[in-house]
Amino acid sequence: MTSTPRLSTYWVTCADGLETLLQEELQELGVQHIERLAGRLIFKGTLEHAYRICMWSRLASRVLMPIHTYELEHSHDARDVAEELYEGAISFDWSLVFAPQSTFAIRLHAEREIKVNTQFATLRAKDGVVDSFMEAVGRRPSIDTKQPEITLYILAGKTEHTYCLDLSGDSLHKRGYRRYMTDAPIKENLAAAILNKAKLAQRRPEIFLDPMCGSGTFIIEALMILTDRAPGLVRRFGFNGWHGHDNELWMGIKAEAAQRHETALEQPLPQFYAYDADWEAVKATRQNIMAAGFEKLLDAIQIEERTLADWPEFDRSKSAMIVTNPPYGERLGEKASNRALYLGLSAKLQENFPNQFAAIIASQIEQADVLALNEPETLRLMNGKLPIYIRLGQIKPQVQTQPFLATWQPQQFEEIEGAQDFANRLQKNMQALKKWATSENIYCLRLYDADLPDFNVAIDVYGDRLHVQEYAPPKKIDPEKAKKRFNLALAAIRAVTGLGRDAIFIKTRARQEGKNQYTKQSTASKRFIVQEGKAKILVNLTDYLDTGLFLDHRQMRLRIAREAKGKHFLNLYSYTSTASLHAALGGAASTTSVDLSNTYINWSKENFVLNGLTVDHADEQHMFYTSDCFEWLKEGHEQYDLIFIDPPTFSNSKKFYGTFDVQRDHVSLIKRAMNRLSTEGTLYFSNNYRGFEFDEEIEAMFNVEEITQETIGPDFKRNQKIHRAWKIQHIPT
Repeated sequence: MTSTPRLSTYWVTCADGLETLLQEELQELGVQHIERLAGRLIFKGTLEHAYRICMWSRLASRVLMPIHTYELEHSHDARDVAEELYEGAISFDWSLVFAPQSTFAIRLHAEREIKVNTQFATLRAKDGVVDSFMEAVGRRPSIDTKQPEITLYILAGKTEHTYCLDLSGDSLHKRGYRRYMTDAPIKENLAAAILNKAKLAQRRPEIFLDPMCGSGTFIIEALMILTDRAPGLVRRFGFNGWHGHDNELWMGIKAEAAQRHETALEQPLPQFYAYDADWEAVKATRQNIMAAGFEKLLDAIQIEERTLADWPEFDRSKSAMIVTNPPYGERLGEKASNRALYLGLSAKLQENFPNQFAAIIASQIEQADVLALNEPETLRLMNGKLPIYIRLGQIKPQVQTQPFLATWQPQQFEEIEGAQDFANRLQKNMQALKKWATSENIYCLRLYDADLPDFNVAIDVYGDRLHVQEYAPPKKIDPEKAKKRFNLALAAIRAVTGLGRDAIFIKTRARQEGKNQYTKQSTASKRFIVQEGKAKILVNLTDYLDTGLFLDHRQMRLRIAREAKGKHFLNLYSYTSTASLHAALGGAASTTSVDLSNTYINWSKENFVLNGLTVDHADEQHMFYTSDCFEWLKEGHEQYDLIFIDPPTFSNSKKFYGTFDVQRDHVSLIKRAMNRLSTEGTLYFSNNYRGFEFDEEIEAMFNVEEITQETIGPDFKRNQKIHRAWKIQHIPT
């Protein structure tokens, strides 16, 4: 007749938010009758249960065995908790638990209501253990806070103090493979929990991708799950020096775990992809995979330095899972750039992995909310002291959009008295531009620009929205009459385009002077993403007079995109750096953008991040400078193969001394810029000052060709003076 194994009480701790998943895991390991508390599960079980949790739990932090409870006689405000902990420790014979030649350490945790100096209380509890040994065996054990053979965990409570043996020793999230670290890594047990929640083992995808892999934690935890590798297989534990340790039982569990892993290695694995924009992260991932004992599987893992913009073609016929921890705070910084990163990531996932499963970490719920997932689930966890949100779900297929004019058809509407001529002209313009916009895939363009003197407005399309600018009427015009006419124009615009009020954004464009040109027009901050060529661009149709995208320079930007491959590109007065973005997506070796406005430089970074490109990165491929362009040119010496300059007509910003006047100062500006242009390079110069005259001195020094007609699109043909542009090169020697 076999004896029934003795049951003991055990505590299993975990990160906040993991309790439910951990309970499910413990039940799979054969544990029953679990009591769930915040950050802790309690159950009665055998030593084998405890050992199996130490070996197999991917989610737990610690496995604790309460061995002594010191009940307090009374509870009052004037408590000396430190002395209570000493009394509790000395009242138990610790020589029954471990030998005096063993080293030990104490971890103290106090319930929320308990006020205590943790450092001093820990010291007094240690004194109690040592004095207990002296009374029992006349010898004292040594303290080792870094690698103790025995760890005692003490919970200081209101009515009792509980002294536990920490069977796990070091926290179970430390698997022993993380030799190389990157910024803001996720803990191993949290990564495992996310993979557990994503049902990795059940789905067994053919592709597993972490596009921002950091130190490789998700890749390694996925390998461990799919090869049935126990997280405790090669680490040391806190029960080895315990008198009650059953080594035979433990070695049997360990042998079983080793056999399970060997058997699972015979099963096919997904193709793993581990990408990161940081070469140091790529190296860390490779080293950590080897440290985890998976060096033989490296052939199944593609570990490469890649940005989101640099993904290869994936096999659409294969099932896939994408799990990643984007650089949401410590690794990126700006909150706005973070949102742009999640928007860019979401677009890449929709494009490459429609209907596949993803689990993405965010530091703020607003970031997770932009991810395009069907029926998403949200898991809130604590990564150390930082709350994180995990958004899980199936990736929505990309909606194939067409330019507005491609889908627009002439509308039937009743005659608009007082604005019928305007409505007819607008419809005529749209019909004339429809074929071009459709064939060239033009999403943003000008539909009307003060064609009729009585309707002095500019109408632009941005995606599926309209931006209507009313040019302020002369003072001699009766304001009420002007207002009535503008309202008639808006009615005509809605009738002709078929768009509702919520898709039409209105601004009044008066002559701006000085810093007023940068003053906010609104505080609504409705920003949208529009497409131009390969680029996704953030536009703001409410806050500022300008939207973030100068439509008249579309042809110039697309030209730069075609010419930039392999070249070092410089963009002066870069505004929101859309020309730099086109250059980068066109394969530029590097881009450098310079503007005096912090607002525009931050906007520029968001545009880059939205398109999966890195900013402020150690490799300096894409750099941004908040600086006066004259000063910046004077201070540097780097050479560029392609330069674009589109200066304002006039500027008197308080950030630098003096004023800038494009007619007066273009000679010195171009000379300085040409000093930075490589011998075979090209500089494009443009401006929108209608009375501008190019100085003959520049024409004598360099090869100068006016290319204005080549840079004005069909939507601006009526307004030939919208800007002028030149191509400037060094004269061959």
